[in-house]
Amino acid sequence: MLVTALLLVPAALLLYKSFKPSLGFGITGHGFTFDSYVSAVETPTYRKVAYNALGVGALAAIICTAMSYPVAFFINFRLRRGRDLALLLIVASLFSSYLVRLYAWRTILGDHGVINVGLESLGVLKQPLSFLLYSNWSVLIAFVNIFLPFTILIITSAVQNVPIEMLESSRDLGASSFKTFLKVLLPLTSAGAIGAFVYTFILATGDYITPQLLGGTSGGFIASVISDQFVVAGDQPLGAALCFLLLLVFALTYVGLTRIEKAKVA
Repeated sequence: MLVTALLLVPAALLLYKSFKPSLGFGITGHGFTFDSYVSAVETPTYRKVAYNALGVGALAAIICTAMSYPVAFFINFRLRRGRDLALLLIVASLFSSYLVRLYAWRTILGDHGVINVGLESLGVLKQPLSFLLYSNWSVLIAFVNIFLPFTILIITSAVQNVPIEMLESSRDLGASSFKTFLKVLLPLTSAGAIGAFVYTFILATGDYITPQLLGGTSGGFIASVISDQFVVAGDQPLGAALCFLLLLVFALTYVGLTRIEKAKVA
């Protein structure tokens, strides 16, 4: 009850503030207006950074979910005795600092990083690949690295409820491995797949630190814009409106995926 109150009360206050007129410098006026929502939707800059963040977040979620299935299959059906140890190692990987991993990727992807120096020493490159760092690609790589352990745990939990006999029967009837995955394993674990996708999609799209350290200024992410509205511009109603529009996208994504999943089951 206390946790719910601590989450809902600030959210309700933020929603209330999103409908107030902004007077600048963090000051709001009296009355009720949709101006902040109209500005959030109609301003090209806000739409651009929102599309960029949603696109990278969705791609990271798809990659993490897809990569988790082979690992989950191996852990559940091939690594019988070492299953607990494998899960322990995956959980242990989460203990490393979030910031340390981001700075590690800066070291790897930078102009004088491991990749560029290695390729230059082999004679493959004459100049470093500048697009590796401070781009959407570097942000995407970091997202996959950060969120993959979580999606593996979610998918592994879903796959462990699938009897191996069902997969073997599908193969015995002539189905290929890929068709068995599409027709048997994926439908039986669709709830876990949706959970893994939505989890990664929400956290990646709303991430603030990773784009700041690895993304540069080429694309921009919506979390940075929201932060600027609260901290720099002092337009709290607009920042709140952007927050709730992003929350609406997350809710519609989850509802849409669950509706599709239920329709296929029915």
